Amino acid sequence: MKKNKNSKNTGLGSGLSSLLGNEFEKKAIFSDSSVNDKFKMVPVEFIEPGPWQPRKTFDKSEIESLAKSIKKQGVIQPIILKSKENKKNEFFIIAGERRWRASQLAKIHEIPSIIRDDVEDEKIAELSLVENIQRSELNPIEEAEGYQSLINKYNYKQDDVAQAVGKSRSHIANITRLLSLSELAKNCLIQNKLTIGQIRPLIGHSDCDHLLDIIVKNKLTSRQVEKLVKQGQVKFLKPKLQKEIDIVNLEKELLEITGIKVNINYDANKNAGSISLDCKNLSEFNYIIKKIKS
Repeated sequence: MKKNKNSKNTGLGSGLSSLLGNEFEKKAIFSDSSVNDKFKMVPVEFIEPGPWQPRKTFDKSEIESLAKSIKKQGVIQPIILKSKENKKNEFFIIAGERRWRASQLAKIHEIPSIIRDDVEDEKIAELSLVENIQRSELNPIEEAEGYQSLINKYNYKQDDVAQAVGKSRSHIANITRLLSLSELAKNCLIQNKLTIGQIRPLIGHSDCDHLLDIIVKNKLTSRQVEKLVKQGQVKFLKPKLQKEIDIVNLEKELLEITGIKVNINYDANKNAGSISLDCKNLSEFNYIIKKIKS
């Protein structure tokens, strides 16, 4: 289905409420007789999330809290549904997936619903994405997948997407590039282990996952990540800790006695370490061996 370029663009300021009008408001739902005619109880098992829903992850504690409220108060605001094609009495969710999930947790078998079969999938996909962005409920990967869905399924151009959601074209381009990252990198964003700034320099890098391990372990900033990638090295060394003065003095003392440079590495936490001697020639090497043997 191609997007109608002449249709009025809703923009980020509208969201699903522009699509649903007063039906999306609780007072109107229970006071307007024309709306009440569309209101019906639908078994939760006949409902599933719409394929246009950009949000894939839901906060467990939020759903549990909403379920407790539903147990006491019921579902006050109906969810919005669209009938499945060629499947009688089965529906996709346009709006209200959190209420639907919480109702199941609260063991509610039917949920108040408004059926809107007059709305095209294209418009639902656009406004569902807008609504979630307005509420800041999408992680960067969900946002990117939402934009890409409009481009792939509904033939939007990046400019069309930018206008629809009220973002710049460069923002759309940069976010959708995140989809080329490895699954490990995507999960780091989804789980808030790393920020977009920390991840972005890894886009297109052949050694992405190894660099991710370095970034997480060393808690690198965005600027440090850029430097790491720019240098093209896969080994990131922490700054060397300054040796204690006692160890430095001991190294000097051993140098004076043996005439050979001595390097002492000692870990006070483990009470362990190593001593190495830098022999510049065979004579120094033989000298050390004789000293050890004697």
